Amino acid sequence: MRIRKILNNGSVIVNNKEGAEMIVLGKGIAYGKKIGDEIDRTKIYKVFTAFNNQEKKLLLQTIHETEPIFFQIAQKIVDRLKKEENIELADSVYLTLTDHLATSVERGKKGLYLNNNFLWEIQNYYPKEYHYGLWALKLLNDQFKLKFPEDEAGFIAVHIISGELGNDINDFRQSVNFIKEITKLVRFYFDLDLDCQSLSYNRFVLHLKFFWKYMMYGQKSHGFGDLSKEILAVIKNSDVAAYECALEIKKFIHQNYSYNLSNEEVMYLAIHINKITTETRNQK
Repeated sequence: MRIRKILNNGSVIVNNKEGAEMIVLGKGIAYGKKIGDEIDRTKIYKVFTAFNNQEKKLLLQTIHETEPIFFQIAQKIVDRLKKEENIELADSVYLTLTDHLATSVERGKKGLYLNNNFLWEIQNYYPKEYHYGLWALKLLNDQFKLKFPEDEAGFIAVHIISGELGNDINDFRQSVNFIKEITKLVRFYFDLDLDCQSLSYNRFVLHLKFFWKYMMYGQKSHGFGDLSKEILAVIKNSDVAAYECALEIKKFIHQNYSYNLSNEEVMYLAIHINKITTETRNQK
């Protein structure tokens, strides 16, 4: 790949074999180089391709206004998610994460730290993403000698969640509110204080996250598998209350999201509700 334009020491514009324009980032990738020179591929840590004019404008603006270290930290986060969780973040999320890191550090150097109003929800509904947020938080604190509170780990987790959903941060807020409303319905219906740390509760929340994605975007991966044994167990236990609670959830979803749950989806909810309520009662 030969350099067509140098943006700064860490970024250049090149063309691939098909002639398509690419923006390439790499530590010192343009240092001592001139237009027409080959780039050192071993220095590349990020390549942007297939962007429209608006995306290119945003990308160039972010490159010009942001120190390379923040792109590198964002890439470390992205690389670890890909390696350990097989999560691929869209380029748009990579950019917003980079911008967020730069803005947060700028505030942190002035002693200005933000409260995260969704911190409890992130910790309890998205523990995996929060775990990586804490790891990224340590990277920032070590790199810049700052003392970010855990709220910042929550903000970083939101960008990861948005990347998983494939949409913007507003979509994350909507998914969190959906999970909160459904779990609240279960709490009020049974007048139980559910254990947010229990395995059955976490499985229920995980199911709601996947269901939200399926319901809103029609993801093909939604499936239930063979439920015959689970359904039989619920019938044997005669847990009519779990089924009736699932029907209340069906009404709520239909009224608020114009989505009609199938009989199988209702039964699957009943199975989860049966498990979390039974586990909660057994602990008392």
